[in-house]
Amino acid sequence: MKKTLLVSTTLFLLSLSNAAYAQIKAGVAIDMGLSVVAQIDRYNIVLGDDGFAVDYTIRTGKFDDRTPITWFVSGGGWAGWDHGFGVRVPAGVTWSFAKNWDLYGQVQPVANFDHDFDLDVDGAVGVRFAF
Repeated sequence: MKKTLLVSTTLFLLSLSNAAYAQIKAGVAIDMGLSVVAQIDRYNIVLGDDGFAVDYTIRTGKFDDRTPITWFVSGGGWAGWDHGFGVRVPAGVTWSFAKNWDLYGQVQPVANFDHDFDLDVDGAVGVRFAF
């Protein structure tokens, strides 16, 4: 069932990219466990074994014009991990290390609303390929 959901979601995202001329990247990450990730224009989608997250990139920038490293700040929400839900604010860097490939790392303050209100800080690292 989980494999069918992941394959269906990936195919949907690929068709959405062609139809809307959106920039799409797909890959894997360690983000609250091993996850499949996709970036469609300014939206980042994380699909894990036990949950999912969707973030919107609010701001991006370059450190300088000589390096292939950029920074970003996003905002979004998550559900499912530990049977909970909440909001998060990922901030991180992306390194374009080869044509169509990038590596990213982020930290994200997380507000959990599942049982009791709780604030945490999580992190993620991943690699993506641009189509």
